[in-house]
Amino acid sequence: MKWIRKTRSTRSTPPTFSTWQEQNLAAIRRRLAAARAARPGIVHEQVSAYNHIVVRRTTQQLLLCYRHPHSRIEETESRLDPDDPLVLPSAYTQAMLLALIWQPHPRRILLIGLGGGRLQMVLHHYLERVTLHTVELDPLVVALAERFFGIVQDERQRIIVQDGRDYLRRAAGRLSYDLILLDAYRVEGVPRHLSTREFYTECRACLAPGGVLATNLHSGIPGYAAARATFETAWPYTAVFPVFGGNVVAVGGELATLAAPAFSARLGLVEQHFLGHLSLTRLAHGRDSRAVKTGRILHDTDQP
Repeated sequence: MKWIRKTRSTRSTPPTFSTWQEQNLAAIRRRLAAARAARPGIVHEQVSAYNHIVVRRTTQQLLLCYRHPHSRIEETESRLDPDDPLVLPSAYTQAMLLALIWQPHPRRILLIGLGGGRLQMVLHHYLERVTLHTVELDPLVVALAERFFGIVQDERQRIIVQDGRDYLRRAAGRLSYDLILLDAYRVEGVPRHLSTREFYTECRACLAPGGVLATNLHSGIPGYAAARATFETAWPYTAVFPVFGGNVVAVGGELATLAAPAFSARLGLVEQHFLGHLSLTRLAHGRDSRAVKTGRILHDTDQP
């Protein structure tokens, strides 16, 4: 598979969208017309079997939030600027794209966790020849992402309502992915069965040769050391990128060892694929080279 490549342009001639991208952006804007017109405040609130979901409009953004059942505190899961929908306001979602440094030519991507579908929208738009499969446990999340956040399914983008681990088990030996992006959060954090050593073994069984996985961890939770140690021992090579706010994006797989010039060149290629509209340099240069292997390893057999 070949990417549609655009050369870096001068400031007077910015990179341009393809005809399909122009049409797709126009379609996204039409789907977000109601979001742009919404007044600040709660746009929608609904409780599912898994989450208490609040769609909230601020002066500049549309938020998908999960509300704690007892404290009533809301955790923001997705941020969308209705006037500029291809921007990723959350730094950790940008950092997830750093996995492309080690897998710059994906043909099939699996995303576990949907939220407002921010990564899905950007990847679907810029990677015109890539197939995206998203697995989301909560059907209400899917419905709200489509209703309020402009997500649409087509021949390249499919959303499956299922537990992510069940999907991996059924896909093993039948489907393989060049890139797996794990961002499955509930209000309590990452579901435990999606962070054990056995889970990552099942992920590896669904990766194509040279495939990589990126996951979103959080250094502010009590189990962070164990979650990171489990991730780092599950893969031959890992790269870790701390992000403002406590998020930590970890990439694992058969990662090539890249010297500084090669790393910068790969990073430039990734940014070029996004037509220069997305800068990842600052996030990439914040890479944490220290291994954290002192935490206990999480296993399926551990007592909750």
